[in-house]
Amino acid sequence: MKKQWTKEELINFENEIGDLYLDNKLPFLFHLSGGNEEQLINIFKDIKEGDYVISSHRNHYHALLHGISSETVKERILNGRSMFIYDREKNFFCSAIIGGTPAIATGIALALKKKKSNQKVWCFVGDATEDSGHLFEAVRYVDGFELPCTFIIESNNRSVEATNEERWGKAAEYKWNSPSVIKYHYEITYPHARKPGMIDLSKSVKKTDEEYFPILKPQTFPSFNELDELDITYKNAVIQSMTELSKKGAVFIGYNVKKGDAMGTLKDVPAEQKIETPVAENLMSGLAIGMSFEGFIPVIYFERHDFMLVAADAIVNHMDKIERISHGEYKVPVIIRAVAADAGPFYSGPTHSQDFTEGFKKLVNFPIFDPVTGVDVLKAFKTAQLSSGPVMIVERKSRY
Repeated sequence: MKKQWTKEELINFENEIGDLYLDNKLPFLFHLSGGNEEQLINIFKDIKEGDYVISSHRNHYHALLHGISSETVKERILNGRSMFIYDREKNFFCSAIIGGTPAIATGIALALKKKKSNQKVWCFVGDATEDSGHLFEAVRYVDGFELPCTFIIESNNRSVEATNEERWGKAAEYKWNSPSVIKYHYEITYPHARKPGMIDLSKSVKKTDEEYFPILKPQTFPSFNELDELDITYKNAVIQSMTELSKKGAVFIGYNVKKGDAMGTLKDVPAEQKIETPVAENLMSGLAIGMSFEGFIPVIYFERHDFMLVAADAIVNHMDKIERISHGEYKVPVIIRAVAADAGPFYSGPTHSQDFTEGFKKLVNFPIFDPVTGVDVLKAFKTAQLSSGPVMIVERKSRY
């Protein structure tokens, strides 16, 4: 049974955290909650144990109200994890990246609906996420497919320090016409970050990045040398790999996965396992991340590297980092098919034929394979099936 917090208890908790800062105990970036106690207490009456709560960098109240103990929340804060509070058992997830969560929440909700679960997803966002197109596409998708997800916009008329009027002019107060959106207004107690006043950092103990968030140990995989003697073309190897994945229940996410079967590579995959998406690469990636949390094997199809830049936040800040920043509580076993349009019968121009393989190798720590032969393709996808984290496989049209 979750503790039933009172307004006074929530305020006292954040006051205690503020005092720790003034006592030089918190040489970190942190964001205090305050001013919205009554609204949150009322909203959390509808949130059941087992439901997902997706939060932001300002997450202390959400964590406490969803049943994470005050001792655990305080311990996380004292160890540099104020913006990184996770609890897999209680389905509590957060992201410190503005706009990063709505698509992930949508993916979780899609998975829950496919599983015919009674669970719901509650995604809390602030004014700055309301500014972003990521929220709009997530709300539209949730409404369109009637997914069990509610977005709660916590409006304090401030993004960092700028008001909505300063950022949006006459369009400052956006009116949502969606059954999936709850929006409330409040006056926040604290500044955007920390508390007023500068502490004496010379009296603080600050560890290294690796001490706060240990680097993940590299996974080891079989060599699959038994495949070396096979005679198979590059494209047939992709088709065979997709068919094998489909038999394991994988879902295939992207646009042109039904209409065109991803250049014919999904022709043997059952239609119900193909999720045709809007042309919204960040949403596609969030769907994959969220579905992976519920045990699905998502395969995202990007038909050009150029378009993947729209999904860079989801790939670099989320897929690549979630397991590490959650201390292993959440894993993201997503397979990325990254097609490089380096050939074809028609010229497609500089923004439709770029190759970002080396760039992604510098941006992420998960495995990236660039297979040359059909056998290489088979090995790459077999490795991806065994991975507990994300894997990117570059496919080149010139090798098809």
